[in-house]
Order: sequence, then structure tokens, then C-alpha cells
Amino acid sequence: MSLPRFYVPEAAPGARLHLPEHTAHHAREVLRLRSGAAVRVFDGRGGEFEARLDAVTRDDVVAHLGARVEPRPEPALDLVLAVSPLKGDHMEIVIQKATELGVSAIWPVITARTDAVARPALKGSRQDRWDKVASGAAEQCGRAVVPPVEPTVKLDDLLRRPFEGAKILLLETPGQTPLAALPRPNRAILLIGPAGGWETHEADRLSRAGFVAAGLGPRILRAETAAIAAVTAAQVLWGDLGPAD
Repeated sequence: MSLPRFYVPEAAPGARLHLPEHTAHHAREVLRLRSGAAVRVFDGRGGEFEARLDAVTRDDVVAHLGARVEPRPEPALDLVLAVSPLKGDHMEIVIQKATELGVSAIWPVITARTDAVARPALKGSRQDRWDKVASGAAEQCGRAVVPPVEPTVKLDDLLRRPFEGAKILLLETPGQTPLAALPRPNRAILLIGPAGGWETHEADRLSRAGFVAAGLGPRILRAETAAIAAVTAAQVLWGDLGPAD
């Protein structure tokens, strides 16, 4: 059985530290851990450490860190998921599953048809929750790296942002080039539109900015399904979910 894992950004060998409040609650109330329990602590940047709980009280959980351990390998494919924020818990599901599937970063981007309920993300009102979802998913799946969920931006800002790698725009219209037909990249950004799809003028601008249009098959997928399917397909075709080279 694998040891419980906890994300603490300030983790370092030999440190004695207090688990963040939400993490401490999970350790104490959900996992029912007690003093002396062996755990792992990681810093979100690739460092992972042996640890033991020194104290577990109703107000605090303290861990004493030991030696550095070898973390699970990160994907060789540097994959960024850019996605229009979704309403309800759909965006949290996308962040959770994308983290588990090995993306290196998540870039929320507001588009013309982004649902009005999701637009407050532009003011950062959901950022803290999204960060916790990403770190929780990394704890669960064994990653020692927490992919950053970048601040939400408008499409214009995304187009001004430099990106060295394959830029892929996923379209829901029939007849698009499948991902499998694209050249294999070492770094790529997958851009997923909102539930209402892309405006024609947006697709044209993205094409002029170097994005290559691709599709995910003959069916129209919900936005959250498209995001998860695109990341999965990319990891199968070009990353660590496919056959070994």
C-alpha cells in the first residue's frame, strides 16, 4: 500500500513543519492518521521526502521530514492545457484529470462564448480553489510536481504570450485533421474552447497566430470531455501513455 502524500511548498530535508489547514484536516479527519504515522511530503516542484507525523491534534498536524526520495518521473512531453473556464464543478474536474494525466500547466482563457457564470474567474475569484484541486490531484496520483493553474486571461492576452512549441486548436466542426496526423512535438499547447464553441473570427485569429486546427473524432464533445480527451490522446500519441520508443 502506498503511503499518504501531502503537498507542502516549503518542504525540505530535515524540516519540521505544520501541514496547511486543509491538508491537516484531510490527514486527521479523513485518513485518521495519528502521531508516528509514516507519510510522504512533496514540495510541488519535484522534491519528495520521507516523513513522520510528530503530532496530530484537533488544531494542528506536524510532520518531521527525512531524506529525499526518488519521485515518480514526469512526462517527457511538455503539455500545456489552455481551456475556457467552465461553470459549476466542471472546471475542477478538468483541472483534476489534467493533473493526473501529466500536464505541465493549465491556462484558463476567456473567449467570446465563455459562459457568463464562469467569467468571474477573470477576477481570480476561483483561483485558490483551482490551486487546491491541482495540488490534491498531485497528492493522489503520485506526482511530485503540481502543475500551475495560471491566472485567467482573455484570448487577446493569450495570443500575445510567447510559446515555443506546437500550438493546437481543437475544433468541434467535422472534417478536422486528427491529432494522430500531426507531427510529434516535444512541447505543445492544446487550446479548448467553451461549451458554445469558437466564433469564426476567433478561429481565424488563432490560425493567423500559428495555431493548427485539429479534431477529436466525429462526435461533438462537451467542453470538459474534449479537454480530458485531448490531453489523453496527446499523452497516448506523444507522451508516456503510449508505447515505449
